[in-house]
Amino acid sequence: MQTATLPDTGIDPLRAVTDPDPYPYYRELATRQPFYRDDRLGLWVAAGPREVAAVLAHPDCRVRPPAQPVPPALAGTAAGDLFGRLIRMNDGAAHAPLKQILMPMLAGLDAAATARRAAAMATMIDAGAAAGTSGERVNRWLFTLPVVTVADLLGLPIAEGGKAAEVAQRVAAFAAAQSQLADAHTVRAGADAAQWLGAWLAGATPGDGPLPALHQAAHAAGIDAQAVAANIIGLLVQACEATAALAGNTLLRLGRDTPQSELPLDAVVARVAREDPPVQNTRRFLAADAQLCGHAVKAGDAVLVLLAAASCSGAAAGERPWTFGHGRHACPGDRVAQALAAATVAALRARGADPAALAQAFRYRPSLNARIPHFL
Repeated sequence: MQTATLPDTGIDPLRAVTDPDPYPYYRELATRQPFYRDDRLGLWVAAGPREVAAVLAHPDCRVRPPAQPVPPALAGTAAGDLFGRLIRMNDGAAHAPLKQILMPMLAGLDAAATARRAAAMATMIDAGAAAGTSGERVNRWLFTLPVVTVADLLGLPIAEGGKAAEVAQRVAAFAAAQSQLADAHTVRAGADAAQWLGAWLAGATPGDGPLPALHQAAHAAGIDAQAVAANIIGLLVQACEATAALAGNTLLRLGRDTPQSELPLDAVVARVAREDPPVQNTRRFLAADAQLCGHAVKAGDAVLVLLAAASCSGAAAGERPWTFGHGRHACPGDRVAQALAAATVAALRARGADPAALAQAFRYRPSLNARIPHFL
């Protein structure tokens, strides 16, 4: 069995997520130990691009442990009920019909329309913006504009009743509760948020957007209405932390590398998605004994899939960034996510945000998989 033999630099595959510069470490792993067992972490680690692709494509590598479909901390709560219905957190035939309806809908969302709607939503956010330091305002925008824009694109009445900020806050609370680092207070807040979001969605009348067609197709296919609602909320969650991270890392790139501010913003975002990706890793769980990347792995084993390490392999511009995944659970909204991040950065710069100043005072939010700047 191959074990970690790299020099001890005080970094490991989990701590790398929030390290100031984890990329030399990732490159070394991808080159020298593309697939190995880390006994200290109790995980297999896939770091090379071929190995990452093999794990993500393997039929026995599941997104959740087969005996644990919901994180134990969320089990028995509204957050756990919602989590258990998310197609991105499930494998198997039961969720295939909704996935076949939902994925084309997401792929059909237009990046240019996304940018236009984000600009309109930014004007709405201006009207209700709270005071605070520059960093606080930027952090709020990073976690608000992408979420309310996706809600608006779907046809949800996000502008009605001054609910936009609260919807975004509740989505962020539910997302935070899913983290392995979540404490009891965060889990309770996530459960409350899931319940609130479910009630808000149940009372919302969709306007122009794809939701009426989604509901109609799901009903015709006999799909449970609660599963549809959960996955609509899931789309808002996907627009939350990962897009905030992509936009925040783009601000850092612009603040540290002045010449890049002369490039088209969408090109900078695409480069950041490859070189400083928002989602640095994901996990897969073995449903059966298998041969994986030349190693015998056992049912119940977990694999940490280092998307960020695969990104260090020299992927060319224009290739799909690894951070959006590959295989069965690849995100179909990669173009929309990048458009959202660019629109968020553009809106912030138009309102006086200075990337150079922001890059001087920030930290990374505690996380085991997402690289999210928190500006001070």
